[in-house]
Amino acid sequence: MAQQKSPAMKHILEMSKEERRNFLSSFDTLMSDCDGVLWNFTGPIPGVDKALQMLRTDGKQLAFISNNGMRTMEEYRKKFHALGIDAQEEEIVHPALTTVHYLKSIGMRDAVFCIGTEVFKDYLRKAGFQVLDGPKERFPDSREANQVRVYTDYFEQRGGPKVGAVVVDIDVNLSLQSLMKAKCYLERNPSCLFIAGATDYIIPLDSSMDVIGPGYFIDILERSTGRKALVLGKPGKALAQVVLEQFDVADPKRVLFVGDMLPQDMGFGTRCGFQKLLMLSGGTPKDVLLAHDDPDQLPNYYADSFADFIELYNDNMHIEE
Repeated sequence: MAQQKSPAMKHILEMSKEERRNFLSSFDTLMSDCDGVLWNFTGPIPGVDKALQMLRTDGKQLAFISNNGMRTMEEYRKKFHALGIDAQEEEIVHPALTTVHYLKSIGMRDAVFCIGTEVFKDYLRKAGFQVLDGPKERFPDSREANQVRVYTDYFEQRGGPKVGAVVVDIDVNLSLQSLMKAKCYLERNPSCLFIAGATDYIIPLDSSMDVIGPGYFIDILERSTGRKALVLGKPGKALAQVVLEQFDVADPKRVLFVGDMLPQDMGFGTRCGFQKLLMLSGGTPKDVLLAHDDPDQLPNYYADSFADFIELYNDNMHIEE
C-alpha cells in the first residue's frame, strides 16, 4: 500500500526543473510549524535561516503556527531574530493566545481550570481570566488513610468560583489529581467547555529523544467523561477558522503549510485546504511517512529540511539564466 501512495508525494529536490519552478510559483504564503521544522531542542536546524530569508526575498508571506505553549511570545520572537527573521506578533500563532481569543469571543466570564505550563496560564491571567490549577499537595496514600473519604472530601463541590472551561495543554507537572479535578468539573457542569491546545502524542526534542505529549491525557479525559474536546491547536477545526481569518486567506491553494507531524500538521493543512509539505527533520521519519495510510494526513510534497529550499532556489536561478 505504501508503494502505491508514495508516487503522489514528491520530494522537492527529486522533481524536474519545470516542476520545481511550478512548485515555487504555486504559493504566495508559507505557513510553518516551529519545533522540528525551524529548530529542535538543541538549536536551529541548519539552513533554516538562509532558506527563510530566500523565501522572503522571493516575496513569500511567512507565518508561523506552533502547538508549543511553553514559550512566551517574546521568546519566540528572539528565536526568529536569531534566524534573521523579525517576526511580528501577528505573524505567530500561539496556542495560549488562540485560547484567549476564543474565550473572549464567546464572552467567557467564569473561571478557567487549566492543565498547562505557567506560561500558558499567565496568558490567560493577563487576559483577565481567573485561573484555577493544581492540586499541588500530595494525597495521603498510607495504609491507615481512608481513601474513599479522602477522595470524596477533596473532590466534593464546596463553593468557590464556577468553572466555565477546562483547558488542557502540555504540562510537565501533570498528575492524576489534576486529571481527576478536570473530570469532576466537566461532569458536574454539562455547559463547562472542554478545550485542548496541543494534541501531540509525542513531542520530539531532537532526532534521538522525544517526550510524551498531552494527546494521551486528552484521550483519558474524553474517554472518562464522554466529552469531546474543542481543539484550539493543530489540527483543530476552530484553529483553522482562526488562521484563515487572521491571515485573510482568500485562496487556500496558494498557501503552503510546512510541518513535521502527520496528524497535527498535515491534518491541519488538509482541514484548511492548503498545499502541504512535510519536513523529515522532526517527528516523522521517511519510513513512517511512506507507510502512513490516512490520505488526509499525507503531504503533497516532502523534504529533508528547510535547507532543501536553498538548493531549490539556487537551481531555479540557474534555470532563469
